[in-house]
Amino acid sequence: MASNKLSRDEWIKAAVKVLSTGGIDQVRVDRLAKELKITRGSFYHHFDSRKDLLEGILKRWRLRATEDIIARLQNSGESHLDQIIYLMNLPIKGPEAAEAASVEISIRAWARRDPLARDAVEEVDKYRLSFIARIFKELGHPEQRANDLATLLYSYIVARSLIHFDNNYEARREMAARIAEFLVSNCPLMSCPKRENRAG
Repeated sequence: MASNKLSRDEWIKAAVKVLSTGGIDQVRVDRLAKELKITRGSFYHHFDSRKDLLEGILKRWRLRATEDIIARLQNSGESHLDQIIYLMNLPIKGPEAAEAASVEISIRAWARRDPLARDAVEEVDKYRLSFIARIFKELGHPEQRANDLATLLYSYIVARSLIHFDNNYEARREMAARIAEFLVSNCPLMSCPKRENRAG
């Protein structure tokens, strides 16, 4: 395969796959080149160094696992409650969600010993928490309470991606709805949101 037929994004996607199954130490140029059946020279056609590739992995993760999701919710017109339920159900939305969870677990493990990944994880966590806190603020909660609720909700979402009890996704979705309704049931606004009668 010629280097001009293998894009930078294809290298990054291959690296993400290796990261999710083998950890960051397995993300090596020689291994990727072998799996992609291409020379190492193709890698340097797109990247200055392995660090450039690692930065690409983190950028792609932030975009797909955070910015795209938040943009989708902001443009959805869904109620605050339905946005919360959507976020709570992200870890059980199918094979892609399972793969995304594996990537995130690997990135968080990587962040425990590498400042490059640690900075990215901290930035993503702050971004996600800020978005969730804004939902609670718009429901009328004061800033401190909104931040506390955001931390509680985010901790649940992260834990759900780590803990796998069974494949009874319907029961887990129903539980997410009950928890979400509990979290917003005491909102300060005169009219608290009610869940729309929709699947998901």
